[in-house]
Amino acid sequence: MDAIRLSVDTGLFILVWLVQVIIYPSFAHIAKEKLSFWHRLYTQKILYFVGPMMFVQTGLIAWQVLGDPLVYLADGLLLVGIWINTFLIAIPIHADIDRDDSLDSHLPKLLRVNGWRSWMWTGLFLISLGRVLV
Repeated sequence: MDAIRLSVDTGLFILVWLVQVIIYPSFAHIAKEKLSFWHRLYTQKILYFVGPMMFVQTGLIAWQVLGDPLVYLADGLLLVGIWINTFLIAIPIHADIDRDDSLDSHLPKLLRVNGWRSWMWTGLFLISLGRVLV
């Protein structure tokens, strides 16, 4: 199970840092008249990658937490933080971008919020890697 978990954690770790370092910053270079179309397309398509991986990761971590709550407590807390960040903060920012067609105030918030998510997923990846290596 640790190897499967490491695979999923690695995928999300790589994906979230690609989003943080390449994808979100590139939004600033999209012409304003094309931003709304592109952003809606991006949010629809990225869901096909992130969604299944998040649900698999959640299932694996839930299974681990139920099996040994003390050992997997940090994993569970990081995962809860990621879900709260994603659904209560990041998704509403994306909705604001779709409504406003403006990144001026939204992109810095999106980068900051995703930065927290990036570090939480990095934590899960490092914990998972440590368990496989030890």
